Amino acid sequence: MLWKIQRGSVRALTWDENGVYTTLGYWGVGDIVGYSLSRVQPYHLECISGVELASIPSEKLHENLDQLLSRIQRTEELVSIVNSKRVSTRIWQFLIWLSDKFSRDLEDGKLIDLHITHQEIADVLNTTRVTVTRVLRDLEDEGKLRRHKRWLIISA
Repeated sequence: MLWKIQRGSVRALTWDENGVYTTLGYWGVGDIVGYSLSRVQPYHLECISGVELASIPSEKLHENLDQLLSRIQRTEELVSIVNSKRVSTRIWQFLIWLSDKFSRDLEDGKLIDLHITHQEIADVLNTTRVTVTRVLRDLEDEGKLRRHKRWLIISA
């Protein structure tokens, strides 16, 4: 069964034999999710906010090709980001990637409307929480980013 997200956010993840999690992607409104879209085992979908889903019967899948292509493109973007050499580049590109899907426009920037911890960012980007915190502080000092409580705002 495939599902189209009508409201909310979902994280796809897997884990290895040691129980170490790997985030496979973040999905939001309009995205299609489901176990049949992955060959990764184990595969788990985690709601990271209140979520409403609509089931997509297999005979209607052809009506959702644009959403499926978008999912493939966003997945490839994330793989490219994760493999960037410089950690600061990885973090900045990941924030831009998140803001493309999960942001609200403000007068002076984009608020990433997704609660994500420094540790979760570190886990996605294969770095440490301390490094993420330092780079976020550097981006803030450069005027590229503002932080308000658990919210991140990318400056315009």
